[in-house]
Amino acid sequence: MILRCLKCVCLYVSALVVALTLQGCRGSNPVYDTLTNVLPWSQQFASLQPGFEYLWVSVDGKASVMALGARETRGSAVHEHWYTGQGEMLHLVDGRVQQALGFTHELRQQTGAPPAWGRFDAALGQATQDVAWTRQLDVMPGYRFGVQETVVSRTMHEPARLPEGVPAHAQWVADEVHGKKANGLPWMYAQRFALANGRVMYSEQCLAPAVCLKLRTLGVVVP
Repeated sequence: MILRCLKCVCLYVSALVVALTLQGCRGSNPVYDTLTNVLPWSQQFASLQPGFEYLWVSVDGKASVMALGARETRGSAVHEHWYTGQGEMLHLVDGRVQQALGFTHELRQQTGAPPAWGRFDAALGQATQDVAWTRQLDVMPGYRFGVQETVVSRTMHEPARLPEGVPAHAQWVADEVHGKKANGLPWMYAQRFALANGRVMYSEQCLAPAVCLKLRTLGVVVP
């Protein structure tokens, strides 16, 4: 129990250091005004701090970055916590959004058992059985807890136009998600993931009808 507590403290301190570092840069570096800046992406990329690992994030055509605060393996799953200088946080589990805090729509928590990416390793073009699963979400605003969604995951052909930074050999997986909007009306949306070597390198995932994220790993910035 003591070792577990010490590990949690270390992860929290690591994340806090990254968040404070980004916050301190905001006054002179507009790239850290995440999800609200309108700088051309080429200017943003040139301003990233060496030694940090970054995640490119796009919302409604506005692109910015999040810095890695912590990464750990729990069982066979890889958990990552990404932060901005403004306080937004994304908790990803094997590339899927598990939590999203500080956004206009938040995913506070969720339960469910998505299929492992290894189930979709069949060669592109071969028939692959759909994988159906369910998840329960706690979302804000509106204090909506236990919102149930049904998901069907399947392989897909690569898009006609590959997103920037995604190689042609990437394996693509699509989610067909059925849920409900805040007003109770049905909501069906699609998510997609590009995988390389079993890891998600690019994805499109939604928090709400008006908040869909595009995420792409950038790796560590080298001096």
